[in-house]
Amino acid sequence: MGLQWLSSQRRPLLLNFRSSKWFIGLTVFVAGFNDGFSYGAVIPVLPFSLSERSGVAEQDVQFWLSALLVAFGLSLTLAAPITAWASDKFGSRQIPLVLGGALAILGTVIMCLAKEPWVMILARICQGASNSAVFSAGLPLIADTVNPIEVGSWMGSVFSGMTAGFLISPIIAGIVYHNTGYLEVFILVFAVLTFDFILRATMIEKKRAAQWHEAEKSQVTHSAEGENNEYSDDWSSSRRTDSVTKSVARHGDLIREESEGEPNETSPLIRHCSAPPQDEVARPKSGVARLFPKMSVLLSSPRLDVAVLGCFAHMIIVTSFDACLPLFAKRTFGWNSSGAGLIFLPLTLPALFGGAYGALSDRCGPKKVSLSGFGIATIFLAMLALISENTILHKVFLSILLVIVGIGVNLILTPLVADMFYESELLERKHSEVFGKAGAYAQVYSLLCAAMGFAIAVGPAWAGFMYEMTNWKTMTVTLAAICALGSVGIVFYTGGPEIRKTDGENVPDGVC
Repeated sequence: MGLQWLSSQRRPLLLNFRSSKWFIGLTVFVAGFNDGFSYGAVIPVLPFSLSERSGVAEQDVQFWLSALLVAFGLSLTLAAPITAWASDKFGSRQIPLVLGGALAILGTVIMCLAKEPWVMILARICQGASNSAVFSAGLPLIADTVNPIEVGSWMGSVFSGMTAGFLISPIIAGIVYHNTGYLEVFILVFAVLTFDFILRATMIEKKRAAQWHEAEKSQVTHSAEGENNEYSDDWSSSRRTDSVTKSVARHGDLIREESEGEPNETSPLIRHCSAPPQDEVARPKSGVARLFPKMSVLLSSPRLDVAVLGCFAHMIIVTSFDACLPLFAKRTFGWNSSGAGLIFLPLTLPALFGGAYGALSDRCGPKKVSLSGFGIATIFLAMLALISENTILHKVFLSILLVIVGIGVNLILTPLVADMFYESELLERKHSEVFGKAGAYAQVYSLLCAAMGFAIAVGPAWAGFMYEMTNWKTMTVTLAAICALGSVGIVFYTGGPEIRKTDGENVPDGVC
């Protein structure tokens, strides 16, 4: 019925282009860019607009900054499993992406018009929920579309887009806010949102395009066969086949129709007694596992757990700077909103090379690359504690350290995300009865989304508390400790002894 319905419909305009790997990759890249842009545009603005526009007392600004980031993170965490469920339920990655784009527009409208901090929290909730679509639908869409050996590079490109948006938006927003005003900042955000939404709505998934191609081929085949077929023979043949099928089905077997040959006296009526379905044999026994079989399988994988924990540590570090770095620049160096935005440039600039990090991960394996990132980030996070004076030397030293920390944290994220893809492939093959046709991608990346959302909720609140209650030195040293702890499990589990198959060949998880 599906192919017949498609064949009666008009072929979508530019079907091959809109379903191409490059157009789909561009769509997810821009979606990630938009998420980073809309998230980062308000980071350098809020420390000033909360007091100047919303009338918040200076001593309460840090509280509301952390509250807004916590709202964003919790919304991202809670929306992740819902987005993954919708992606599998509707059999489409595009639907959650389009709905996420609409929710991002709604959240931005609320943020643009809001003056009360609690209304801004509502806007951040909408934006956080919209971001979950990129993780739970966008990343699985990339995994569905590209060759497995290219996953690291493409995932890196998506995260490059996300961080590029975060890189550009604070700089532009800080300058625009300082020279024009609050509302003008959101004109830029709406422009990016509009372009992003158009791409999400016009993209066509590979599997959907394949259905159109199959329908067209089927239509041509049926037209050719219609001139020569004799329907009486077809009807009698199908009737005999149906009779055999019903007879066998009454005994619990499922057999395929066979056009050649017919049963004779020596053929058994029941060819074989099939074993119980695999999902009945391997059905999870615990109550929680029966309710959430997919998530139970995923969480039982140490390799996947370690990757999620590493991404959690990465996001704790990044979002801690979101909460504290603008205030530190304001209080230590006396910078305005433009300077507070520019200070993120050295930290996020290395993320523009996400594709290179992904290619390095594909070449050398996730373990070596991610451990290198953890080592670099840990050392230079601790060295940030040395920055304390309003001098040119300390400003230059801060910028250099932030560049190196940025390189370290980006070496962490992309390889671990790629390793989650490799592990999901292994789990799909091992537990095919649990994941079925939908596969494991959406569920795996919903775990990533939930972990990163929880980090966005916890990181700023914890870092803000440490910065206000103690000082900058204590905060940066504890960040270094978190980074070091996040690398422990990677030594034992990331990459693992498994080998992955690509194009018929066995390729080790790292050949450097």
